[in-house]
Amino acid sequence: MCPVTQHRNTGPASRPAARTDARRPDNEPPPTLFDRPRPEPPDGRDPPAPPPGTYLTSLYRLDRVAPTLAGLRTVLNDRYLRENRFEIEERTVAQAPALLVHGTVARERAEWCDVLTTLTGQEVALGYSSGGGALLIAVDDRVYALAYGTLGRHLVDQGHIDPGFGIAFAVRALVPDEIKQVRRRVLGVSGRIDRNLVAGGQPIRMYGIDKWGEIVGQVCGPTMNPNLTACRRSPSATDRTRTRRPTRVEGSDALRIHLGTSPDDLVADLREIDRVCQRESPLADLEFITQIRPVPPTDPRLPDLHEQLDRRLALADPPDLALAVPGELLDTIEQVRSYRIRVPKSGRRATLMTDLTLADLLDLAHRVPDGERLTALRNGRITLHADAAGAEEIGSAAASRWLTAQVAAGTSHLLLQDGHWYEIGDRHREQLRQEIEQILAGPASVTLPPWPAGEDERSYNDRVAKSGLGLVLLDRRLLRTAQHHRGIEACDLLGPDGELIHVKRADGSAPLSHLFAQGQVSADALTYQADARQALVRMVGSHRIGPAFRPRKVVYAIALGAGRTLTVDSLFTFAQVALYRAMKALRNEGIEVEVIEIPAG
Repeated sequence: MCPVTQHRNTGPASRPAARTDARRPDNEPPPTLFDRPRPEPPDGRDPPAPPPGTYLTSLYRLDRVAPTLAGLRTVLNDRYLRENRFEIEERTVAQAPALLVHGTVARERAEWCDVLTTLTGQEVALGYSSGGGALLIAVDDRVYALAYGTLGRHLVDQGHIDPGFGIAFAVRALVPDEIKQVRRRVLGVSGRIDRNLVAGGQPIRMYGIDKWGEIVGQVCGPTMNPNLTACRRSPSATDRTRTRRPTRVEGSDALRIHLGTSPDDLVADLREIDRVCQRESPLADLEFITQIRPVPPTDPRLPDLHEQLDRRLALADPPDLALAVPGELLDTIEQVRSYRIRVPKSGRRATLMTDLTLADLLDLAHRVPDGERLTALRNGRITLHADAAGAEEIGSAAASRWLTAQVAAGTSHLLLQDGHWYEIGDRHREQLRQEIEQILAGPASVTLPPWPAGEDERSYNDRVAKSGLGLVLLDRRLLRTAQHHRGIEACDLLGPDGELIHVKRADGSAPLSHLFAQGQVSADALTYQADARQALVRMVGSHRIGPAFRPRKVVYAIALGAGRTLTVDSLFTFAQVALYRAMKALRNEGIEVEVIEIPAG
């Protein structure tokens, strides 16, 4: 059975002006990556009856909270509760301290009333109320929030929610061959979220998740843990016989699960969930999901990370810091002829340049006062132009999003890419490292001459094409197709046997993610788009390639600074991910991949 896939564009859409709605707190952070409404059953049938004695609940685990009544009060969204006069009551649930929070928010007039009044000429004035409740409970040394109704999750300070808690339980508890729904995002590229839904369930491997380049933010399926109330009771049971009835679990930051509705059953369920998270190992098929996680904006480590990054921006040669093209600009980077950089508080007006390096960005950052550099880059802008004069704008992004960095935080390894922080597990990084070492150790069929320091890429490619090696210069010559109307480069150099050779100088340890992506995009176009092949034939001549040309080999030719060699340590983690994904995609199309080093001149 094939999964149903939806691609969601998270970019801005044209819509009417938003209204002020008292149902939502003003200071609520934006929804998490995978915080989306749950779909209706895909087959149109009514959902199955809930297990008796249980209720489908959104369960959050809270961190940095003392397991006392006083501690529970510290995580309430006080301002929202005061403004809307919610009631807060101290309770105990099976001897566990708890806070009951509940209330309603009334709205005098629904927003669609004006629409109906305008369309019909009949005055329509209807109001409504939204209700919500939350139970905050401390069980042993853990604190949880059970959210109910449309307002339930807004009653708790979102900064205390333990991110990934639901995922942590799901990867340890689900039946691995019956995964029903997965949501994932492509790592390092903004805007693309895929949702895959298979009503009958299937093994996780059949969803085709790229464990190196995609983040799984939600996974759903049944669990058959007999220690949970929902699993041990069948509809006909009159006692606590354990019948291993499956119950559906949705794991993301929250855990959506049927919990017991009696005090003793609820506390027992929470203890069992904690036991699974603390003592059970992730299932072998699902373990990869835990190895790469987005760091939420409320993570308490972020202030220290930003301080470390701000200090690095003051250095002439900062360690583990480099320039990377933002994901949404990868398709236009080949057409760029100039960049305009603006960094507030640098004392410089917007600067136009024909090339962009990390040194250019650091030069402006050095002029910003200490402690304000990262903020200045966030407020700054790098604009791309298709002409050297800077008149034709083709894209832009915040200057901070051009930075990539690797930072240690305690025992964790955190990566900054495209303006977002990610945490990569040590085991995952080691496995990726081994994959990249194998790719770099592969034999090379193409050799390019040395690249002297001070020679720019355009001059190098032009010189090499004239050196009698049978190479055709295609650098900056764009193939314009129906799909790529702005044009893409087939490659920088076309080899004598039709090799697509992509050339790049990487200053220091600068990431090469966009180079690897370019190779994948051009090979795909030349494989599946007839107009791309026709344009290439016109460009190089039919004596070099014919209309039946298909890419058979992609070569990534990389030059590093003097004294540096191309090894796995030369590539940032995200560049390693991009190389692995490009290699995998190209080889799946029967295209060989080589990575060669251009010696220094």
